[in-house]
Amino acid sequence: MIQIENVVKTYFPDNSGGRKKVKNGRKDELAAVHALKGVSLWIEDGEFTAVAGPSGSGKTTLLNLTGCLDSITSGRILIDGQDVSVMNDRQKNILRQEKIGFIFQSYNLIPVLTARENVELALILLKKYTKEEIRSMSYDILKEVGLDGLQDRKPGELSGGQQQRISIARALVKKPAVILADEPTANLDSHTSLTILDLMKSLNEKYSATFVFSTHDQAVKDHCRRVIFLKDGQIEREGTAV
Repeated sequence: MIQIENVVKTYFPDNSGGRKKVKNGRKDELAAVHALKGVSLWIEDGEFTAVAGPSGSGKTTLLNLTGCLDSITSGRILIDGQDVSVMNDRQKNILRQEKIGFIFQSYNLIPVLTARENVELALILLKKYTKEEIRSMSYDILKEVGLDGLQDRKPGELSGGQQQRISIARALVKKPAVILADEPTANLDSHTSLTILDLMKSLNEKYSATFVFSTHDQAVKDHCRRVIFLKDGQIEREGTAV
């Protein structure tokens, strides 16, 4: 379960932390960007949920905070009962490695590694599997996402849709509690997008992993059972895609 409780995220210029600066003998308030303004929501285990809204609404910020890629200004986020807001960087890194899988718009694959090696890296970082187990698990998950026979191809030798399948396999192979997908269909054509979404939905049902999307894409919203609409850093409404 993901518990997001009254989360505020404010960005200040020059990492000022909101401190005032002196200019011409007087203090001037630095402009602050209020990305999230007290967002609260619960996401149950196994949900297939989208966070939607226009650019600047705060949806990617919310995903980054949930994925321990950024720090909360105030409020709390709990992942499987663990409070992210009180963790140091090392603790966040451990939680991210063990509990969270990421699927990115730009795939974020290492171009000099093969598909299998890109997936293996997620398991190597956990330091809990043998070389044989890592190889077998990576091979099997790539086969499951439709890349059987392509495990030894490098990303540059594959299409965008196939590269996104590697990204999905990398996210799933460590069996995380939560998978965060930031605009995962943005670089794909409409047909490939639907194929990828159908794949993720079937994997969600099979593994009961919680999927949370940040998206503009109507197709993503149509596939999700729940859509949370953000506007100006706040939840505007919640329901099904329209």
